[in-house]
Amino acid sequence: MRYTGAWLVRGAGVLAGAVALVAGLLPAVPAAAANVGFKAGTLNIYNGLTQAQFTQDLNLIAGKADLIGLNEVGNRKDFLQGWAADNGWWLYSPGSVNQAGEALIAKKSMFDVLDKGSIFICDTNGAGEVPPARYNNWVKYRHKASGRSVIHINAHAVAGIDDNGRPEDLPRTDCAEKQFQALKNLATQKKDEGQVIVSGDLNVDFSADRAYGYAKFPWKVFEANELPNLRSNFNLYGEKGTGTHGNRHIDYIYFWKRLPDYQLMWMTGYDIVTGTNSDHNGVVATFSIEL
Repeated sequence: MRYTGAWLVRGAGVLAGAVALVAGLLPAVPAAAANVGFKAGTLNIYNGLTQAQFTQDLNLIAGKADLIGLNEVGNRKDFLQGWAADNGWWLYSPGSVNQAGEALIAKKSMFDVLDKGSIFICDTNGAGEVPPARYNNWVKYRHKASGRSVIHINAHAVAGIDDNGRPEDLPRTDCAEKQFQALKNLATQKKDEGQVIVSGDLNVDFSADRAYGYAKFPWKVFEANELPNLRSNFNLYGEKGTGTHGNRHIDYIYFWKRLPDYQLMWMTGYDIVTGTNSDHNGVVATFSIEL
C-alpha cells in the first residue's frame, strides 16, 4: 500500500506533550514502496525411488523454493500428508494415484489457500489403458507479504511424444496435445484472478520444440505469440548448463507475462537444481512482486 500524504506539523502553540501523544497514536510514515518475492519450484521425483531417496529429493527442493509443483508422487500421498503437516506446508494431492501424482505444496508461512481444483484431461492411450490418465491440478493462494493472489497450475505430460521437437503419431501424443491446450485455457481463465504460474514435466525439449515449432506443442501453444501470454524460464533466461532430464530441458516454470504497464509480478531468474536421486533435475525460479 502506498501512502501519499504527509503529516503536517501544527502551529507553534500546540503543547509539546499533546504533540507527542498524537504522534504516538498515529501510524508511522512507511518507507517508499518496495518489492517482495518468493521462489517457485518444480521436480519430477521418480516413483521408483526408495523412501529414503524420495525424502532426500523432497527435502532438497523444499529447501530451495516456497511454492512447488511435484510430479510422479501419487504413490507417496500418505507420506506427503504427514510431511506437509509436520513441516508447515500446504498440500494439494487430490484423488487416487494418477490424479494425486501432480501435487502442489506451499509454505504456510508465506501463503494462504483460497481455492483449488483438478481437471481430468484424457486417458493417455484410451480408456483404462496405460500409461495412465492425465490431470491438470491447480491451487489459488494469497501471498501474505503482498496480499496478491497467485494461481499455481501443475501438470505432467506423458513421455515419448516427440522426436527432436517433431510429434510422434501416437494416441499418447494426442492426449498430450489436449493437455497443453487445456493448460493454456486454464491459465487464460485464471489470469484475471491473479498471477498465474504453470509448472511441470512436459516431456518436450525446449530448444528442439522452438526449432521445429510444431503447432500443438508448448512453444507454439504457450510462447510463440504476442503478450499477454505464458513465458517460460528457458525463454526468458536461456538454457543453463545441464538439462533437466539428461541433456533435455523438459521441466518448465512459466508465468503469465503481461504488457509492462500491467505487470505486477515478474520472474527475475532461475536455477537448475542438481544432485537429485530422481532421473530429473529440479527448476527453481525467483519471482518479485510489486507492493
